[in-house]
Amino acid sequence: MMLLRVRLLLLAVLATVGLVACSDKEPDGGAALDVAQATGTETAAHSTLTATASTVPGRADGPAEFEGNRAIEHIRVLSVEIGPRVAGSPQDERTVDYVSEQFRQLGYDVEVMDFEYEGDRFRAGLVTAGGAQFEAYTMHGSPGANVRGESVFVGVADPASLAGLDLAGKVAISDRGVVPFGEKLANVQAAGASGLIVINNEPGSFIGNAGTDATIPAVGVDQAAGGELRQAAETGGEVILEATGELSRSKNVIARPDADATCRVLVGGHHDSVPAAPGALDNASGTATTLELARAFAADGLDDGLCFATFGAEESGLFGSKALAERMRGDGTLPSVMVNLDMTGLGDTVDLIGSPELTQIAARVAEGLGIAAAPRELEAFLGSDHQSFQEAGVRVIFLTTNDLGQFHTPGDSIATIDPGDLERAGDLAYALITELAA
Repeated sequence: MMLLRVRLLLLAVLATVGLVACSDKEPDGGAALDVAQATGTETAAHSTLTATASTVPGRADGPAEFEGNRAIEHIRVLSVEIGPRVAGSPQDERTVDYVSEQFRQLGYDVEVMDFEYEGDRFRAGLVTAGGAQFEAYTMHGSPGANVRGESVFVGVADPASLAGLDLAGKVAISDRGVVPFGEKLANVQAAGASGLIVINNEPGSFIGNAGTDATIPAVGVDQAAGGELRQAAETGGEVILEATGELSRSKNVIARPDADATCRVLVGGHHDSVPAAPGALDNASGTATTLELARAFAADGLDDGLCFATFGAEESGLFGSKALAERMRGDGTLPSVMVNLDMTGLGDTVDLIGSPELTQIAARVAEGLGIAAAPRELEAFLGSDHQSFQEAGVRVIFLTTNDLGQFHTPGDSIATIDPGDLERAGDLAYALITELAA
């Protein structure tokens, strides 16, 4: 789920969870992840949609109902094996590959939709040293650029540490601490460096503020990258620094019953997370629910008009869903209904947000299933992908949690997912989609 783009509020929230730091004197947070296995219970519901195929390959051999234990496995892969999935990062690419393959195994026609956007909060980058690659985040105020050159360790990048060093055309590697980021950058920039990499002084990722006078790229990396980077600097080894510019890129994944299908009902949720957060609740749970629903509906044959999607760059500003909604509006293929699944793995009540007639239908379906659910309004500081389709004139229904758990923090791990809550949200989504699509 996305925090809306109110800059002061954003900085306050991210600073609290250790993602943004205006200087080296501000804390960043970061913690070891606690992982637990979990299984779910099951409630039966049956599809009345018209099947267009009698058999489906791969994992569609299960029953035509939502099974929480299958969704839990998707959450494990996304939040534990892959981990934080920031838009544009290598982990984002792995997520797209995983989701695409799951849909393909179920027999869907899969499109991976590339899109570009401006205004990314996180600007994921990359550092390569000694053959190893490390996730990096471009500092605020830093230009986007790719540079490569001999690496030089510069301590904390204060004048004393730089004395006598030749930085001309080289990549400076600095420890975090003592000197604010903007001063570090100004010091190595004045000494002729082509780029700056700052190693965190505690576990976890961070996004620094390089100030307003940066002419060379600057990124921050996790503490775990420090050993390789310092070793490279000791031997004058080459380092490649890739800092993302103002134009960022990510991908959506769209699954249709066939390539020419018209999507009357589109079901989906975002697959990205914020930096440093495993994103089990936000939003591996919604992605996993989407994948398991796709399997459940495919179990008795692919359903005409029922499509699924996962969106990139939701946390950066709903950019993936906006790109798809704008494209569909442009070519006249907007769905009649969009069902959004975001943070579905917690909460004793399923929150129903969206078009009034659809929230009423969802409440009635939930009552029939004996599932606690209630219509409500989305808080002003939150946002999610249904809004992109709602703004395009599509009727929408958003199923989510009334318990935010530890979202947007390193504590958003699989251990916090409640299998029973996940099962209830999935059962309700399955029954609701069945009614809406029929």
